Amino acid sequence: MSAHRRGGRVSAGPSRGQTCPPQQGQAETDLLDRILERPTLAVAEQPKERGMRFRYECEGRSAGSILGANSGDSSKTLPAIELQGPIQHIKKVTVTVSLVTKDYPYRPHPHCLVGKDCADGTGICVVSFNPHNNRRHSFANLGIQCVRRKELDASLEKRRSQKIDPFKTGQSRSIEDMDMNVVRLCFQCELEWEDGKRDLLNPVVSNPIYDKKATTTSELKINRLNIVKGPCSGKTEIYMLCDKVQKDDIEIIFKRGSWEAKAEFAQTDVHRQIAIVFKTPPYQEQDVGEEVEVNVFLRRLSDHMDSDPVTFSYQPQNSDPYEVKRKRKIKTDISFTDRSCVAGKDWHHSLSLSLSPPLSI
Repeated sequence: MSAHRRGGRVSAGPSRGQTCPPQQGQAETDLLDRILERPTLAVAEQPKERGMRFRYECEGRSAGSILGANSGDSSKTLPAIELQGPIQHIKKVTVTVSLVTKDYPYRPHPHCLVGKDCADGTGICVVSFNPHNNRRHSFANLGIQCVRRKELDASLEKRRSQKIDPFKTGQSRSIEDMDMNVVRLCFQCELEWEDGKRDLLNPVVSNPIYDKKATTTSELKINRLNIVKGPCSGKTEIYMLCDKVQKDDIEIIFKRGSWEAKAEFAQTDVHRQIAIVFKTPPYQEQDVGEEVEVNVFLRRLSDHMDSDPVTFSYQPQNSDPYEVKRKRKIKTDISFTDRSCVAGKDWHHSLSLSLSPPLSI
């Protein structure tokens, strides 16, 4: 099979002695050209994984807005996609965003997307843009609305009627094994070429987004410790106030450098999911000469999520538990003071005698 160059691209042509209808040969050439020219869709900025609350429609409040992973206290960013690669023959790009399950194979999720680019009641978001003006598109005011359990089947049926099944899973598995507290954004991209033909790119999924109000996936946080210092021997009883935790899915870690130890507590020491009574572990060294600061943080067992740390100080061991040295020092200081007072009195007496006038006879 010979090949010839067309417009800077290599396209297949008929071999010698073989004839090919002009229309079929042109169609094969156009197909190969289009394959070579296909761009790819990428997630330019991931959504922020934690901190957003999924809201029910009946709450009557906005579902909030999914922020970008690079958002901070001083600046807010948004999830974004980008069309990468050649775009010279593309006229328009249409992207459909839906929610899928956390685990592969990614199935349609019954929860809904809501926002300015989401038609009422559809649960999906559809945007179109010209890549020649801007290859990148950011999603503003995109929120997650959760569906009540009795409405899960109806919501999935709506996805089927919309033909939303990006990974062709058939939705055959039961909804009972779906995690309702975690979703991913799925982006399906349709290209419209200059000649009017359309192509679909492979769907792309985002990092998972966790529901803030769910104790199994929410962000861990330590609010307060009632004691922040204790001996190196450990066993200091501390009361911790924290955001909601699961008593069978949490541990408290003490860490400094490569050293790491777990606090001691039982499930019965977790009170109403917001307080934990625990005992400190012994520090790795028992003969430190000065206070040592370590980090204390919560860790969830199911997903190894860590909270931001707070500090705790290990103090040197008390080498004089009965305060013998302190009492001896106090006694020595008192004795020295008494002697000083006596010496001072004798000196004043001697001075007064030396300054007195001689007696006349």
